[in-house]
Amino acid sequence: MDTIELSVEKFITGQQAASKKQVPPARLKKNASLPVITVCLEPGSGGRLIADELAKRLNFTLFDKNILTTMANMAAVESKSLDTIEQQRPSGIQDFITSLVDNNYVYTGDYVSFLKQQVEIIGKLGRAVIVGRGANFILPPKDKFSIRIIAPLDIRIRNVSFKNGVPLAEAKKRIRNREQRRKTFIRETFHEDIADIMHYDLILNTARMDLETAVESIIGAIVGSQAHRTFEKETSYILKGKR
Repeated sequence: MDTIELSVEKFITGQQAASKKQVPPARLKKNASLPVITVCLEPGSGGRLIADELAKRLNFTLFDKNILTTMANMAAVESKSLDTIEQQRPSGIQDFITSLVDNNYVYTGDYVSFLKQQVEIIGKLGRAVIVGRGANFILPPKDKFSIRIIAPLDIRIRNVSFKNGVPLAEAKKRIRNREQRRKTFIRETFHEDIADIMHYDLILNTARMDLETAVESIIGAIVGSQAHRTFEKETSYILKGKR
C-alpha cells in the first residue's frame, strides 16, 4: 500500500464515528459486499443533507469538500487551489494564463487525474459516500451504488433562497450557474450527460419526500440489493425466472 493510499485510509479511520441512528448490524449482512455510494444532486434538492445523514446511518465516511484535502496532499498544493478549479471550471486558455501568475496553480487536467486516483482509492477501501465530482463516472458498476437527487426547479429555488438568505431571482441564478458548470465538467471530462437517468441506480425526487423518508428509501434499496447479492453483478435481470 503506497503513501497516498495510507493517507486516505488514515483519513477514513479518523472520520468514522458511531451514530445513535446507525443502521443495526443485523439489517446488513455481515459478509456481503457493500459498494461505495455516489450521490449526484441537483442544486437545492437537499442532496447534501441526504448524503450526510446516509453516511451517519451506515457509519460510512462522507467525502464532499474534504476530498480536496487529500487531493491537495497528492498535488503538494493548498486545497484552495483545487477549490478554485471546482468553482470556476477554467478552460485551457484560462489554465495557461493563471499558471503564469500563480506558482501553486494546478492545471485542470492534473486536477482530474488526482480526482480519479482519489476516487479509485476510496472505491478500494469502501464504506464511503461520495458527493458529486463525477464519482459515479469513475467507479465501475460493481463498486458503486449511484444515486441522483432531484426536485422541481421552483422548490429548489425556494430552498436555496431560504438557506442563503437571498432573493428568489438570485437563488435561481445561482442554481443555473452551478448546473451549467457541473454539466460542462461531466461532458468535457467523461463525455457523458449528467442528467441521463441510465447513469443511476436510484433517483429520488425530494418534492414530496422529507429527509428521513429519502434516507430510508436508499437504505431499503441497499439492504434489498445486498440480500440478493446484486452488488456482486455487473447487471441484474429483473424478469429472470419470472416466466
